[in-house]
Amino acid sequence: MEEPIMTAISSVGFPIVITFYLLTRFEKSMDRLTCEISTLIQELRPKTA
Repeated sequence: MEEPIMTAISSVGFPIVITFYLLTRFEKSMDRLTCEISTLIQELRPKTA
């Protein structure tokens, strides 16, 4: 795993690799947050029965 990272750093640069890594982690967090907000909205909707 270390070799592909080093190849990427040498090809595009350290800041680009770090940015890509952080964006992918951020995307996972945003997906989880979106799911939780959707669940909360469903719970808060008035029940019509």
